[in-house]
Amino acid sequence: MHLGVVVNLRVASAGVFLATAAAMSSIAWTWVHSERWPGLTRFPIAAKDLARAAYLVGSLVVFLEVVLPVIAFISTAQNVTWTDAITVTLLALGMAPPVLLLWSGPTRRHRLGALIALAAGIVLGVVLNPLIAAVMLAVEGTVCFLLGFEVVDDAARRRGAGLRVSSLVLGELASSRMTQINTAALVAFGWLFNAMLHNHGAALPLGAVMVVQNTPLNAYFSRHPSTWLVVKTCPRTWRTLCVYALQLAALYLICGAVAVFAPEPTLAHFGNDVVFVVTAASSAALAAAVMEWRWPLLDWKSEREVIRHPRKYVPALVACILSTACWALTR
Repeated sequence: MHLGVVVNLRVASAGVFLATAAAMSSIAWTWVHSERWPGLTRFPIAAKDLARAAYLVGSLVVFLEVVLPVIAFISTAQNVTWTDAITVTLLALGMAPPVLLLWSGPTRRHRLGALIALAAGIVLGVVLNPLIAAVMLAVEGTVCFLLGFEVVDDAARRRGAGLRVSSLVLGELASSRMTQINTAALVAFGWLFNAMLHNHGAALPLGAVMVVQNTPLNAYFSRHPSTWLVVKTCPRTWRTLCVYALQLAALYLICGAVAVFAPEPTLAHFGNDVVFVVTAASSAALAAAVMEWRWPLLDWKSEREVIRHPRKYVPALVACILSTACWALTR
């Protein structure tokens, strides 16, 4: 069954690039750059074989979390062919190993080579021909896997040497590359999604809901158990949580405004959109703060368990329900 939807392969390719970059960056910074990676390197396993295992697992995650949802979505369009599905698959799977090498390459030469290869593939895919980019990225990903370019942890880059600020949220953004990539990708996704809704005549600005699905920030205290222990044992814990919720709401308000109003501001229902963005940002921040206060995840062995836990959808779900209700009441 096909719906009356027309899919632009270049736009779909841009979405695949962003989704793959976000997924592989998450793997790099919660696995390779975690405290457990040095333990894995002590096993009698060749460094190249360990790198190949990381590439393989990352590609499997990308296939499940990026390729299958995108193919399921574009298959509803009337103008999609098997070539388009193969192109999307090759783009995502071919891009996965170079992204991991970009964040975890052993030398600057490896990281620079991965950056150039990714930039060339993205330019070809978005500007010229996605199929050519897919083939090129597939070759690059295969080369990374066969040659087994090593991936290493780097404590200085993992912890970040950027500007240190007192704000929990801004400090996390300044010091964590994973959070930076995740935030930028969510804003881009929200912008693209809202632009697509506008093009199809939909008035509901759901792009503001996508930006609040920022698990590294929503699960801040779960990802940093020692920080939560200090906050919990100190007096006026509620004050720290209130500041955290306010900072989170301010960030989501800015990101939501970019995602909703950047494509094409609609003066006809500008006030409704403002209400939607404010409600989505505040409700998601409140839901995240309450979860971190009442039900923090502290018994994890890998930070990825926190990032992938099903409860990550709660803030976005709360934001979607409440903001949609307020938007409907103000129309």
